[in-house]
Amino acid sequence: MTDERLMRLVGQRIKILRQRAELTQEQMQDFGFNYRYFQEIESGTANLTIKTLNRLAKAFRVAPIEFFRFD
Repeated sequence: MTDERLMRLVGQRIKILRQRAELTQEQMQDFGFNYRYFQEIESGTANLTIKTLNRLAKAFRVAPIEFFRFD
């Protein structure tokens, strides 16, 4: 798997988890995410750090491993 494909898959998974948590992209600002940066995360163009994944997991109330569960 290429780095780019993995980034896209993680971004798609983050979008699914955000929607399941009933949060909008705008509401992610409450968790310290810039709106434009969050769009980049979901589109798979942002190279995420472990710290960012941990912040997202806390916002969605899931374990960080959930970002790597692809259907």
